[in-house]
Amino acid sequence: MTRTSPITFGVMCAADRMTHVGLQRFAQQVEAAGLDQIWVPELLGRDPFLTASALLSATQTVRVGTAIANVYVRDARATKSAAYSLVDAFGDRFDLGLGVSNPLGNEPRGHPWLPPVTKIRDFIDRYDGADLYFQAPGGHIPRYLAAHGPKLMKLAGERFDGAFSYLQTLAYSKIAKGLLGKGRLNLMQPTVFLEDPEAARSLARKAIKIYMPLENYHRAWRERGFEDADFKDGGSDAFIDALIPWGDPGTLTAAYSQQITQGVGHIIMTPLGLNLDHELGWQAISDLIQGVKAEAAA
Repeated sequence: MTRTSPITFGVMCAADRMTHVGLQRFAQQVEAAGLDQIWVPELLGRDPFLTASALLSATQTVRVGTAIANVYVRDARATKSAAYSLVDAFGDRFDLGLGVSNPLGNEPRGHPWLPPVTKIRDFIDRYDGADLYFQAPGGHIPRYLAAHGPKLMKLAGERFDGAFSYLQTLAYSKIAKGLLGKGRLNLMQPTVFLEDPEAARSLARKAIKIYMPLENYHRAWRERGFEDADFKDGGSDAFIDALIPWGDPGTLTAAYSQQITQGVGHIIMTPLGLNLDHELGWQAISDLIQGVKAEAAA
């Protein structure tokens, strides 16, 4: 397929495991390694917008985004205020990633679950209609939607600048891009920098353990042709291999390059099997990025 813009690369930030000083050091390492963006999740620890501020304050050029900020835990006006406050403070380097999380993450916090499309459409209507009562910067802040099913992906194409895809197959990337249209498809991609099959798959299973019981993921995986047996005991080998690339640099480069041919415009890696306290870990990431860019340009 013909690309209209160059592939870009991001990295997930394990913010809940870091101190403030650690966050800033991580941000500087990401920038030095040549990645384009840092993405901040919202789990049960750090606030994603405050974390984004810490990362932006420590860097000069790298973009920072939320992946994702949960629309159940703050209203649309508060979200818009936070996003534009970051742009006011740090310039045009912030992207807003939104999503609904899942019932297991929201109902214990007192938020009754609504149909995802209904919830997101109402939220983005309110976001677009919200006035900001401070001297906010002008312009559009890019926004992306975490989307599993076709209805959310189509909504992302209508109301967002793109969408996130996570823990899906290569074939699904083409389907998702078709539903999304002109928007940018951001692939969240755990990546294991190990060549031993047993060790690599073990680390991959550990990384996605939290998602394995979730029914919304099960539904998506069944649509990709997997059976319930593939989700048991941490995931079958075939299941793990279809979702998470592992191996030598050539294998990882090929896996990323295949995703680009299916319409992925931005790859967000969660690097596994590397020591990121050592420059050799970051060098491996940088080498992978350069290899994929070179192949894409060829």
